[in-house]
Amino acid sequence: MDGQPAKCAGRYALHQRRNQGVCDAVPCCFLFSQTFDTMVGEAQCIQKIRMFELIKAAYGFEPMPEEMGLLVNTFHLEDDAGDLSWPELEAGFDEIREILSGVSKNATEYTSVDDYRTDVMKHRRMMKDPMDKFKAPMTESMSIGWHEEEVFNERFPKQSCAETRYADEMVRSKLDPF
Repeated sequence: MDGQPAKCAGRYALHQRRNQGVCDAVPCCFLFSQTFDTMVGEAQCIQKIRMFELIKAAYGFEPMPEEMGLLVNTFHLEDDAGDLSWPELEAGFDEIREILSGVSKNATEYTSVDDYRTDVMKHRRMMKDPMDKFKAPMTESMSIGWHEEEVFNERFPKQSCAETRYADEMVRSKLDPF
């Protein structure tokens, strides 16, 4: 653990226990600092154009569009020109953590076991929708309808053949059609 910032020591231990690369979708200083050091080396600055490459290497997979949008806004990646140093990245990640700390409160439905038991006993529905609680669908069946689509209420009027229309007219005039 030598060479890592002191405030990231707890996060490093958390990664060791969980045995995964990303802690709660919040960029971790230690994870990114290792990737940053291997990609940049002695330069200690990374071009804004290579930021996507850094994130993909740190996460091990391509980030979700929402995460990428957050990073683009925080680091102003729409301007391709310019470099980012490690202190700038660390400050940006701290800003993202502050933003996501409010969002992460949506992931918890209950703060009391008693409230949960009461709702289960009374068969109450959950207060928050899955889209409010999770970043992505947790199962394949959740993925159906996850992204809202535009609904078209297309009418399909009843169409009858000539014989049916004749029989309907006979019934309306109170005659036996057969």
